[in-house]
Amino acid sequence: MSFDFKNGILKLAAAWIALGVSFGAQASEPVCAKANATLRKGPGTNHPVSWKVARYMPFLKTDRKGQWSKVEDLENEEHWIKTSDLTNKFRCIVVKTNIATLRKEPSSTAQALDLKSVDKYTPFKRLANDREWVQVEDETGRQAWVHESQVWKPVTVQSITF
Repeated sequence: MSFDFKNGILKLAAAWIALGVSFGAQASEPVCAKANATLRKGPGTNHPVSWKVARYMPFLKTDRKGQWSKVEDLENEEHWIKTSDLTNKFRCIVVKTNIATLRKEPSSTAQALDLKSVDKYTPFKRLANDREWVQVEDETGRQAWVHESQVWKPVTVQSITF
């Protein structure tokens, strides 16, 4: 009788995951800036400012120290932000291409809005999805549709190490 070590380890890992058991597991949580916020290079106001962002800027929260959260942006750069400036109550997206076209309907042939396009790093609240289109709202309440290829939408990431 022989034991297939590789398959045995895979089955054991699957059982651990099914039971919620993990070793060295890390999860990244999608969060959004509640309002205009200042990001820093470390957890505290004594650290230099790394970026100032507008309401609805999305991030992946990867860590927390006291009243500060460590976040990653769409470029995978790490920053620190006051945890009270973040929310996970709604989902947000940000333009990742140099320019994104805003449409009235979820179609590339649909009429563009009066404000036809927006620049990279423009954040939005995500309202809905229709196939490869995302319905968004800006901080003034204007709604539009944008193609998902033009935006970054953070998702929960679970990594497991043994």
